[in-house]
Amino acid sequence: MKVFFCSLFLCVNLVFSGMAQTTKVFYEQKEQEFVIYADNNELCPVSLTINLDLSNLAFSDKDKKVFVIPPKTERYRIGELTPVKKNDGTKFSYNYKTALGDITVKKYDTSFVYDLPFQKGKLFRVHQGYNGIFSHQNEKAIDFTMPEGTEILAAREGRVVKIVQNNTESCPREECKKYNNYIIIMHADGTYGYYAHIKYNGSKLKPGDYIQKGSVIGYSGNVGWSSGPHLHFACFLPAFDKWQTLETKFRIDNGENVVLLMEDKEYKRDY
Repeated sequence: MKVFFCSLFLCVNLVFSGMAQTTKVFYEQKEQEFVIYADNNELCPVSLTINLDLSNLAFSDKDKKVFVIPPKTERYRIGELTPVKKNDGTKFSYNYKTALGDITVKKYDTSFVYDLPFQKGKLFRVHQGYNGIFSHQNEKAIDFTMPEGTEILAAREGRVVKIVQNNTESCPREECKKYNNYIIIMHADGTYGYYAHIKYNGSKLKPGDYIQKGSVIGYSGNVGWSSGPHLHFACFLPAFDKWQTLETKFRIDNGENVVLLMEDKEYKRDY
């Protein structure tokens, strides 16, 4: 059997500023078949979809659309390529894209109530809410106006899976999105909390930390795509192309009132 093969690595990651995933796809030849593997060096699951261009080869998992690779996993078996006609030549190429998180998660805890992400006694204004015209088009996210260096508290408990805090540049244009500093926390139901525009070296955490709701996680800033000092918060389900951002209810005032936060309103935390 003649074997001709070509592997094409084209990794298109879930795009948001400053993030690079460390997922590797590779193959090994075993006699007449090829076995495709993936390494996931992230602290959370990574979803992967692979497109194969095959000549005289069959893929063992051709009906599977998404592979979810567990955290910190090496040599996760994606599938095998085996010859259709054993005496003929074979060749193949492939490309793939990945997303941080498990994109097969569709059900999540819609009843969860979040804490305001700042200290007791503080009051801040929401200057941009859901579907805001500046940078929240088709996005359920909240921007709190707050001075640089304000303590940021975890709105929900979870595992820290990603931190970027080395950027210093900012501007009020989308081109500066790549300079965003942020912390991403994975929640128990498969959703993620995204805290953005933290100051340079403004995280108090390290990847892998488990934090409780109300813990200080860092300090607000004015870095990345920003028109002024603020904290950007969003809760999302992962996806290949764009996150599915979610409505989040918050406890306000003394903690007994639960609301969806609205643009141009001030909210106080007294709990």
